[in-house]
Amino acid sequence: MSNNKKKKKKNNHTSATSNVQAKKQTAVQTAKPAKAQNIETKQETVNTQAAVEKKEPVKVQTIENKQEPPHEFKDPRKVPPKEDLKIEDKLEFATMSRKERRAAKRKRLKETTEGMTLVQKLQYFLYAYKMEILLPLIVIIAISLIVVAFFRGNKPIALSYAVVNCEDLEALDTSVIEADYWNYYGFDDNYQFQKVLDLKYDPSISTNEASKDAESGNYIAFPTLCDENYYDIIITDKRGLEYLSESSIIHTLGEALPSDLYDIFTADYNDQITTSPAYTGKSAPYAINISDTDFAKKLNPGYDDVYICFPGVSEDNQKRIKQICNFIFDLGLDL
Repeated sequence: MSNNKKKKKKNNHTSATSNVQAKKQTAVQTAKPAKAQNIETKQETVNTQAAVEKKEPVKVQTIENKQEPPHEFKDPRKVPPKEDLKIEDKLEFATMSRKERRAAKRKRLKETTEGMTLVQKLQYFLYAYKMEILLPLIVIIAISLIVVAFFRGNKPIALSYAVVNCEDLEALDTSVIEADYWNYYGFDDNYQFQKVLDLKYDPSISTNEASKDAESGNYIAFPTLCDENYYDIIITDKRGLEYLSESSIIHTLGEALPSDLYDIFTADYNDQITTSPAYTGKSAPYAINISDTDFAKKLNPGYDDVYICFPGVSEDNQKRIKQICNFIFDLGLDL
């Protein structure tokens, strides 16, 4: 009996021990997944932080790139508006009649300039309506110039002349022509002079080199104008005379002078008739020496030997040649 009790007690103890061990094992098994879950959670947190740390610089860089404007871009908030920008509602004005539009503009101008001084109002008006003022003014000036040029071109010519190889244009006194000659024949304001004074001609200098010394575009057109009988006389020195005759810019006295004037010079002024080489190399009478005349001395072209020669051969040219020669030599002709 006692042995049975001992065995039963022993079995109960073994069973209790087994239950305790089973509970411990269950607790351990239950605890392990929780710990593993915590480790996995921590690992995910670490991975997430790493990903965020990796992604953040990219995001910041992208934002910085967006904040940097292109080279040609200008932020309209930082660019001041154009000063000449007119704030007008074009659609509003488009629906108005002309009378209403003028009234609206006057009202706006009055409101804008209210409180301004007279000078400020004038400045604002000129600024705001500069195009409306300038365009009509430009048109008026252009029309005026055209009208003046038209009437000037249609004015009769008192004398068309050229001065070649002048030493000093400031010392050249053209009043002997444009005042003394003018008054001698009593020309009125309906007449005009045509002239060119800055030509440089020399047989020893090429045309290209000579053109560099010219102060006017007339230099290039001069030979053509002479061929078209534009000029009546040319006043020159000996070098210029030789160039003009060799280039066939001027005519011989027999071709250019009226017959009665030519007879006077060959009879009474034969010693003043001057020859010069033609393009063929042969000399011919091309000019008259006027060095000792009061006309040449007052003109003061800057050289001692002064010659007058003739590029034009038309009837008008011969008429004016006769007038100027009569004035220079005081021939007493009834013209």
